[in-house]
Amino acid sequence: MTSGLLLIIIAGICWIGAGIIVSACSARSWNYNIVQGLSYLGATLICALLLIGKAVSHSSWEAPGWSVLASCLAGIANFYAFDFTAKAMQRGPNGLVWGIMQAGMIGSFLMGVICFGEKAAPLRLLGLVLILIGVLTMGLSKDEKSAAGGKNWILPSLIAFLLVMTTHCCNTLPSYFPETAGSDALFRTMGLYFGGVIGFALTTLPGMIRERKFGGRGEWITAGILMILNTSASVFFFYKGLDLLAEAGCGGLGYPVSIGVCIVGFSLYSLLILKEKIARLGLAGLISVCMGIIILSIRW
Repeated sequence: MTSGLLLIIIAGICWIGAGIIVSACSARSWNYNIVQGLSYLGATLICALLLIGKAVSHSSWEAPGWSVLASCLAGIANFYAFDFTAKAMQRGPNGLVWGIMQAGMIGSFLMGVICFGEKAAPLRLLGLVLILIGVLTMGLSKDEKSAAGGKNWILPSLIAFLLVMTTHCCNTLPSYFPETAGSDALFRTMGLYFGGVIGFALTTLPGMIRERKFGGRGEWITAGILMILNTSASVFFFYKGLDLLAEAGCGGLGYPVSIGVCIVGFSLYSLLILKEKIARLGLAGLISVCMGIIILSIRW
């Protein structure tokens, strides 16, 4: 279990970088869909080349079709989750938006308890309640951007929250079945990012082709950095850690731990680097979410 937690924590650190990239794109008024679409294209190509290399070397690997399909559905939901997150960050406090969006990790916990009989001790249920209270509290808080532009950041944040729940459930599901839990992480990673490519093709690519605008140099460089972060997190850390936790009977902890690291790290970034002034109510909500994640992560 310890090895699984360590891998999951490293994945969470990589995802802090993804949050910083979303924030930077919003600050520069870049189209984040272009950045994430290009990163998904690159990540899918890299995974495909690695899989071809494995096939040539006659290595043994398996990936049941429905496992890849689940990852693909997770990728589509993830693309739209970040789309709404970027819109919310343009309108509201980045730290609170990120906290609300990432709190969607409760989806995998609920799935583990409801569908796979994982233990739901009273204190873990308390953690779930704290997360939901924190999300509600952050939505009700007042800040400088809300005073100037209203609460138009809350709805896209909540939509992103629901989409993240969907992403995490689809992404975690294969780890619960023996026939798919050991499937090559490359297959699941490629399925995830190919789903992102589908979202990109449906929303952004037609307009880029029609207007002949394929992003600037900064967007391409940022997409490359995002590709490296996401691919590394998935291929080397997250899926392997998730399988190890599932073997120990606590697969539902994968997202709570990684997202807890991610939320705390990005919150520090928004407070110390972005110098965002978060109202006391919003800060209390953020603390409530973090405390809830810590409680969920403890194996009672």
